[in-house]
Amino acid sequence: MTHAITGEYSIDNVYKSFDDVIDKSDHKSIHLYQFIVAFRELSKFFNHLNVVFSFVAHDLVDKFNIIENLCKNNPKDYHTLQTMIEYESFNDDKIGCITILRLLRALEFIYFFLKRAIVTPTGSSSTKQVAWDVYKETLLKRHNKALQLSIWLATATIPKREVLHETLLRGEIEPNTADKCFPIIEIVYRDIYKLYEDNDLLELVPL
Repeated sequence: MTHAITGEYSIDNVYKSFDDVIDKSDHKSIHLYQFIVAFRELSKFFNHLNVVFSFVAHDLVDKFNIIENLCKNNPKDYHTLQTMIEYESFNDDKIGCITILRLLRALEFIYFFLKRAIVTPTGSSSTKQVAWDVYKETLLKRHNKALQLSIWLATATIPKREVLHETLLRGEIEPNTADKCFPIIEIVYRDIYKLYEDNDLLELVPL
């Protein structure tokens, strides 16, 4: 299996794919495979950044592959996040729930960094400072001291806000796509978080 995130990044593809994650008929069901499709599209943004995101991106592909294989081998029980949670609640093996939890934690960091650094920046903090602040709020508590230090050093390689903004808008066909895209990503993130919270799964694994 590949360990790289490949393909051209496009904000339009990110928007369209995340828009299809939550079922449009019941506005509640979260399509599992489509979530992976959408997250893959967002992750292509990493190809245009420096090493600071490697600690997130490195593990993403393996997680994507795990979920895709579950969906392929058991499409009935791994159709939505809701059916996955119900199915795995009767099994000792909770590989699907664990994998989505780890992806959710990564998405939390990615989303809030992009939002604060590019989409709706506040104050004059540099992208380096924003990345470190968001990291401290999200993933830092789950990493050892050595990894925390390496990430702190790597934040110095993050491009400036203007470069990030230009990169984020690549592939934009319709104007203001980013303005429409990030509210949808936030809805998906918060719906998955709430689902895990309701089922007492947010600390299923510490790391």
